[in-house]
Amino acid sequence: MRCYSFIGCLCCSLLWLFSLSLQAGTQQTPVVQVLVGLHKPPYFDLTSDSGYELELLRALFTAAGVRAEFTHVPNGRLMPLFKTGTFDAVTLQPMHTTLPEYFYSCPYIHYQNVVTSLADGRLDIHSLADLAKKRVIAFQTAEQVLGEEFRWVITQMETYSETVDQKSQVDMLLRGRADAIVLDRNILGHHLDALAVEPTLTLLNLPGGFYRVAFHRPELAAAFDQAQQQLWQQPAFGELQLRHFRQANQNLQPACDQLRR
Repeated sequence: MRCYSFIGCLCCSLLWLFSLSLQAGTQQTPVVQVLVGLHKPPYFDLTSDSGYELELLRALFTAAGVRAEFTHVPNGRLMPLFKTGTFDAVTLQPMHTTLPEYFYSCPYIHYQNVVTSLADGRLDIHSLADLAKKRVIAFQTAEQVLGEEFRWVITQMETYSETVDQKSQVDMLLRGRADAIVLDRNILGHHLDALAVEPTLTLLNLPGGFYRVAFHRPELAAAFDQAQQQLWQQPAFGELQLRHFRQANQNLQPACDQLRR
């Protein structure tokens, strides 16, 4: 039976968690299979099995009463693999994408995408239109998720490419081999820190960037959201951000409230 309200799903989740507690003495914690993205510091660091997003998801699923096993795939493969039914949950689902056969969490992460260029006087970025006739490198799937205006301006650029190697984006910008790059603010800060450089940059903030988790089962979606609501009130939430980012910048409650209206 499909839950059509957050309260209804929450009731389902509590009943589901209660049933899990009754079984706890006779079986291990249930395991769920979760699709996530590839190596992308500071969100995913596969060399150390760490990173903000990985640690956050692990904590949230644990609080929801399950143990998550993560499968890392390119962003473009996340939803196609989820549709096979082999996996219980898939991350990095944009706010504007809602398929009726799945159940979605509140946003669990905010990627704060920016257009970045060197502040050397050669390119002043006040709008996306300023990227016309420029060489631009963006993150993988940027054309799909950044909206119609961004897709239009791509057709006006001198060159445009996308990459999964975001360290190379920063290198290309600093070496003058790209006029502008499009990436998340926290990823930019991470790679600048790793390079031990602090160039003067111009930044244009792009809208959106809130992502959800999609589930096959409504009770798991509701339990995940309940865990989120609890974590957002804890000091540990800000502490986790400060371990991986230059500043705590994951304010998710307003986007969740807007979604629930």
